[in-house]
Amino acid sequence: MIQFSFSMIQNLIGITNFRMSKRTIQSYFSSSSASTPHTNESTSEPKKSRAEFSHSDLIGDPGKRKPIDDYQPEIRDQVRKAYALNGPTQPRDLVFPRKWMSGEFRSFQKTWFDEFDWLEYSEYKGAAYCLYCYLFFNSSKPEKFGSSVFAHQGYVNWKKAKDTFNKHNVCKTHVEARQKCEDFMNQRTNVGRKLVQVGKEEEKRYEIRLTTSLDVARFLIMQGDAFCGHDESSTSLNKGTFREMVDWYKDKVEIVKAAYEKGYKNCQILSPYVQKDLTKACAEEVMSVIMDEIRGRKFSVLIDESRDVSIKEQMAVILRFVNDEGKVMERFLGLQHVESCTAIALKEALVRMLSSRKLSISMLRGQGYDGASNMRGEFNGVQKLIRDENPYAFYVHCFAHQLQLVVVSVSTSSADIADFFNYVPLIVNTVGASCMRKDVLLAKHHDVLLEKIENGETMTGRGLNQESGLARPGDTRWGSHLKTLLRILVMWEAIIDVLEIVKKDSVKPACTGGALGLIGKMESFDFVFIMHLMIELLGMTDILSSALQRKDQDIVEAMHLITDVKDSLQDLRENRWEPLLKKVKTFCEKNEIEVPDMDEEINIGGTSRRRKQK
Repeated sequence: MIQFSFSMIQNLIGITNFRMSKRTIQSYFSSSSASTPHTNESTSEPKKSRAEFSHSDLIGDPGKRKPIDDYQPEIRDQVRKAYALNGPTQPRDLVFPRKWMSGEFRSFQKTWFDEFDWLEYSEYKGAAYCLYCYLFFNSSKPEKFGSSVFAHQGYVNWKKAKDTFNKHNVCKTHVEARQKCEDFMNQRTNVGRKLVQVGKEEEKRYEIRLTTSLDVARFLIMQGDAFCGHDESSTSLNKGTFREMVDWYKDKVEIVKAAYEKGYKNCQILSPYVQKDLTKACAEEVMSVIMDEIRGRKFSVLIDESRDVSIKEQMAVILRFVNDEGKVMERFLGLQHVESCTAIALKEALVRMLSSRKLSISMLRGQGYDGASNMRGEFNGVQKLIRDENPYAFYVHCFAHQLQLVVVSVSTSSADIADFFNYVPLIVNTVGASCMRKDVLLAKHHDVLLEKIENGETMTGRGLNQESGLARPGDTRWGSHLKTLLRILVMWEAIIDVLEIVKKDSVKPACTGGALGLIGKMESFDFVFIMHLMIELLGMTDILSSALQRKDQDIVEAMHLITDVKDSLQDLRENRWEPLLKKVKTFCEKNEIEVPDMDEEINIGGTSRRRKQK
């Protein structure tokens, strides 16, 4: 693999919203190229998995890191490069604890970070470390001025710290470790570079190929498209989006085509490893911009867990902070696979993610989770474990989630309403069970709309009367129930007609009976009344839910919105009962649904008629 200098790619076109940096590409592209050749000649051979070390595996606190020798030999260079690029952990905003030493209180001083660029501080152990000695400490040589202490144990004697740091700064062991790190990061001194000498023309062609791959990668990232195809061999008709775009680029630009045809065939910058490395480099560059935004600021975290398609539990973390312009910003930090959903495991995963980005939990000022017991638990929840370390990290249960829980609780507390929502999915599934039924539903609804427009019952205009089907209600988002009920209300006649067709034409008695039962249920006063009532209630809560989920929403305005909705609900109970009942009666009369006598005594639903009420 040909090594390259970054002077060759200084003029690369920047990715939208960020620009590829020397350090980022060096971390993800050069390191992997040194360990695994990027070829496209062996696409037909079985792919071998390679050990990798990602940025999410970084441990920011030097007191929690494991020694370099404990990593697998094939990834040690990746580990060294990742930590070297990440730089020393220097929490300048931390309030360093004071310790009683020799008759007086002493503590670590943040001014030492300016004097010693290799110096690190562990918040976990309250000790100082040396980054270079950690990466390249040679345990076989005699120890000089506590090199082993700075590499592994940590230095804590603050009374003599300045003198010890000065001695360590010039000791042979430290100087050698620093020189090894600088040589390691200098790709021009790489052994592969010394063994393979290329001319200026080949370097230029290499730059063109790299630029092409980078251009294609950034376009696919912006569009959120997949890179690889199922078959990327030379005889494949579709090699995947990435390679097909590169081929299209070559056909359009002659200089790019020449760079690929005349360049080394084992250095085409097309392999899946290169695609993955470039994608990682782009992600890290975006993340570095985000970290520059938030560095030194107080922030809050929003956390939720979810399963991915591979049935793995993933913890999603979002950072929320105020920028220089006074605007509330929300940035996605990343996903973290968690093997256990216990409060301790989730808390450790969060701290590990923050530490890998040099963010201290002491700067945390807010926590936003759902209402699960492992998250909001008063005694053993994640929020309590974090507040034990940082009492200023106040916990706020998501208002939108609280509203969701209230709506669910209210909707299931009444047997009649719970029964109503059991029938709604059955109606949607029966009417939309096949493409033919959906087509009939849309055709019937189209005829009904035309009739209403001719009679002047429906207004026309841009965006009105669009073709739409029935939306299935979601179990976790009750805002979707409002959408479903509104569709049923608008497409009422068409739905009844489709159910009539199913009842008449179906050859299966189960389908016939099901459609017959749904028609009977829909053409009852109870069903119509509950439908109109829930549309009123869910309409109010849906507006509030959307407002609460705005990222620029503040807690004072949120409390005012909640008060307004409560007042509206109380007004519905006290003053809008008669208009609602009148609307329901009008709907029933129009659709020939029997309206019961409100003054007549009737049997309570779900009670046998033979039983007399006491």
